[in-house]
Amino acid sequence: MLKRIRSQPLIAFLWDTVETYNRMGASRSAAALAYFLILTLFPLLVCVNYFIGLFHLDLEQLLVTLDQFLPSEVLQVMGAYLSYVASIQSPALLWASLFTIVVSASAGLRTLFHAMDTLFLRPKHNSVRRMVLSVILSILFLVTIYLSVVVIFTGDWFFWLLQNRLPQRLIDLLPLDALAGLWQWMRYLLLFCFVLLLVLAVYLVGIPRKSLPAGTVRLSAMLTSLAMVACSALFSWFIGMSSRYDLVYGSLASLIVLLVWLYLCGNILLLGAVVSRVWHLRYGVSSSAGPS
Repeated sequence: MLKRIRSQPLIAFLWDTVETYNRMGASRSAAALAYFLILTLFPLLVCVNYFIGLFHLDLEQLLVTLDQFLPSEVLQVMGAYLSYVASIQSPALLWASLFTIVVSASAGLRTLFHAMDTLFLRPKHNSVRRMVLSVILSILFLVTIYLSVVVIFTGDWFFWLLQNRLPQRLIDLLPLDALAGLWQWMRYLLLFCFVLLLVLAVYLVGIPRKSLPAGTVRLSAMLTSLAMVACSALFSWFIGMSSRYDLVYGSLASLIVLLVWLYLCGNILLLGAVVSRVWHLRYGVSSSAGPS
């Protein structure tokens, strides 16, 4: 009876996915990634605060926009820390924060790459090339955050600036009011594109070229990004419905929620690679499924 159930295509696929997920130690790698991202978070907030102060932007606008994606407790941690460092505009602190971000983020990325080495049966190696790639991706992570801040803060003031600087005949041709309303929704699409590009870059570096076709990698990155956004929104809703968890963790409640959210995102990132690997081994071209 059990063999008959396991022989069903969907059950067999799910079974192989769970076995592969456990074999590669994805849960352990996601926990390590959450740890390194926690080390990255507060220096990252220092950089965000520097950009906010440099361009005289509104902190509340950033928090209101992120409220669509992140749990309120995570925003509380970010808002409290940003308020704390709001008066600090030190270039030395900025460079120290950038260095900390690159070191911590690159260590987290190497954790992901080691997990993918196990997944695709590739010998683990700590080559200089792997370290350089992890640093480059860390810089890409910083650029993504910077562009996200620009997108979030590009609002009514930007279209007001266009209206006052552009020639009148060009203003008459451009429906600035309609574009301003459309932008309120388009910026969320841009934020998703930034997440997609970052996930795709991680997969392109971490997944061996001969193990999965390029189309499968791109599709996996798209579905993983959608899953991360959807699960983040669902997690935010679930945490909002739970009003008593702070009785257990006390003043550490917000930090625990942040850790759980990062751990969830790390698991989704690795699960996307696992699902793609199992799918290709079962239904893809067998000649291209071997390790590189």
